[in-house]
Amino acid sequence: MRTLVVSSNVMDAVTSKLRGILRAHVDGQGPATTAFENAHQAVFKLQPEMVVVVLSPDPECGLEMVRKLRQEMTGFILAAGQTVESKLILRALHGGADHYLDEADLEGGLESVLARLQIKQEANAPPGRLLALLAASGGSGSSTLAVNMAVVLAKEQQKCALLDLKPGIGDLAALLDLKPQFNLADLCLNVARLDRAMFEKMLAKHSSGVQLLASPQVFGKARVVTSQGVTQALAMMRKLFPCVVADLEDCFHDEQVVTLRQATGIYLIFRPDFTSLRNARRILEHLTDLEIARTRVRLVVNRFGLPYQLPLAEAEQALGEKLAHFIPDDPKTFNRANNAGIPVVLNNPTAKVSRSIVELTHLALTQVNEESAPGVNGTALTVASASS
Repeated sequence: MRTLVVSSNVMDAVTSKLRGILRAHVDGQGPATTAFENAHQAVFKLQPEMVVVVLSPDPECGLEMVRKLRQEMTGFILAAGQTVESKLILRALHGGADHYLDEADLEGGLESVLARLQIKQEANAPPGRLLALLAASGGSGSSTLAVNMAVVLAKEQQKCALLDLKPGIGDLAALLDLKPQFNLADLCLNVARLDRAMFEKMLAKHSSGVQLLASPQVFGKARVVTSQGVTQALAMMRKLFPCVVADLEDCFHDEQVVTLRQATGIYLIFRPDFTSLRNARRILEHLTDLEIARTRVRLVVNRFGLPYQLPLAEAEQALGEKLAHFIPDDPKTFNRANNAGIPVVLNNPTAKVSRSIVELTHLALTQVNEESAPGVNGTALTVASASS
């Protein structure tokens, strides 16, 4: 099991003791350590199954770190601190810690936690990779791209999970010609008793190997979609599937932000026009405010080759990125596929746009693998999407 210790001082006594105990019990290669300010980058690169946050000597900073990490990962989070103040323990648990360790008895506390969690020393399978697609504006093509990327992944890896995070307006089911019996709202209403069997019944299965958790189609049910439910859905999906593709509605609602924080790759899709480009830049700024590393974001140019599109140099200057790998605008091919409910990579696999989507998916996985490797500094992958 890969573990990580996060503390304000990686050389303090508590952190050093935790490293020795974790090495002896769960992480034979030795746990990694990082300071608070580098925690997000370390979690993304290492993908640890367990993180221990040392609260002392600054409990407030430690509690804030627990809260932020809970939004970014599905693994176990332990908080280690003093037990003289019961409110501190409750705040750590409410903030997202799975268990609280008394720093005066770290070894005994950790052994008890491991026994309850039934964690063995051998490494568990790493969680599936999560690719999140976010459109800069309406009609940018995120849903079409999400469906087609999921199909490519499913054909190569036997299965792929697809999550529709556009409550009330999601159309992934229609693009796959599926009629789901259950949707994300049903999961959120039953999150307290959700288990694997129930979760698998909520997935609509496509012949390609894609399994979809659809969005609710009734606007009233959109209000019951919660960040807790989405977090649980992502945890289940990443345990059962090697890859998860999520089609997001925005970048500011809680359930959307939870997904963005966990994503191993974020695809920001925009058209080469002024309005879409302006929104893309605003979204990039907001992602920075959310402390999401720019290296996790892939800029996606949609429908390249439209008449009177903005010059490429202006788009690159506005976004501060070099753009490459363009997929041409081909509404005829996409409309025919979308109207039939057949992804274009299946309906017309030899089309130029289909080959480009396959290439895009392969590039995306290569980039994710490189950035997930410890000690590797990733750079932004600039790619292009299919048309809406």
